[in-house]
Amino acid sequence: MDNMTEAVHDVSLCIVHLSRGERISGELARYLNLVDPTSIHEYHLPAKSDVELHYHDVDEYWVFLSGSPTVTLRSTEGKAAQFRLQPGDMVACPRGVEHTLWADHHLVYLQFSSARSGGEREGHLVRSQ
Repeated sequence: MDNMTEAVHDVSLCIVHLSRGERISGELARYLNLVDPTSIHEYHLPAKSDVELHYHDVDEYWVFLSGSPTVTLRSTEGKAAQFRLQPGDMVACPRGVEHTLWADHHLVYLQFSSARSGGEREGHLVRSQ
């Protein structure tokens, strides 16, 4: 794993409105590793699920198929922002960027991650406050 996420200061770069024709920007793309195609799966998140603020040692992507979640992203330097998303929106969350989501209704989204190169920790990682 490298420290490229240290340079992601503007977490709004991580929000991509695919249904409006947006794509991942070149600025964000330089921080993302190649996608692991075997990681792509459909995920169902029940209404009012508590998802702790966490990060990963891999890049994580969500493409919302149904539902309108509120997504919180926090940069490695502690700058946080919230985004209200719609079906057709994507979060491209580089490794190290903290994230969580919440909705008062059921969500369905595609979730996938970047390929592992070795040494990445598994699961949700939490920074001490």
